[in-house]
Amino acid sequence: MSNYLQIFITMLSLLNPVLALSQYLDLTKHLSKEDKRHVAILAGITVFCILLVFLFSGDWIMEGLGIHTYSLRLGGGVILLILGVKIILVDSSTNDGGVDTEIDKKRVKSLGVSPIGLPMIVGPASMVMVTLYGHDSPHLWDKLGIAAVLLSLSILIVVILMLSDQIAKAIGDIGIVIISKIMGLIITAIAFEMIIAGIDTVLPIYQKTLGLIH
Repeated sequence: MSNYLQIFITMLSLLNPVLALSQYLDLTKHLSKEDKRHVAILAGITVFCILLVFLFSGDWIMEGLGIHTYSLRLGGGVILLILGVKIILVDSSTNDGGVDTEIDKKRVKSLGVSPIGLPMIVGPASMVMVTLYGHDSPHLWDKLGIAAVLLSLSILIVVILMLSDQIAKAIGDIGIVIISKIMGLIITAIAFEMIIAGIDTVLPIYQKTLGLIH
């Protein structure tokens, strides 16, 4: 249970739906309550489906591309480190222009998929982390346990988006910024853990290759 709780907290920090609240509110401000609910549900389904694909097929993708686990840990750690530092240092209360806030009404049905589900909530960092979780869980029951965690996260994301107006009023812009900075700090710590784990794995390999150890 403690392991699944750690996965839950880690993935929640990476997905960081609170950080996406301001952009979600901006994108859906002209939509009806029914459309907003539809967008939130579709975003949750998108998040769950994408992460589920990487959980169960991540090993095949790594083998097909010839990517070693330590490379994924090091590369993913660097991505997480950049993401965490960006969240901590950049003003997250403003729109950085990465998402178009003018949405055609014809695109309402797909709004939950893109840009809200992907890339606002699910990004490269969360995909890499889920791939590593899948690699470290060779047994089907372990993967199903992680899938249950991902499902609970997706449901939580739907609830947060549905209650976005109330949450924004309750915690305000400052509250969103504070929570996002805390998430960024957690992500940065996770990044260093991944980088250290990658170095610990690859260093003995190179030492043996160079004949430094036998």
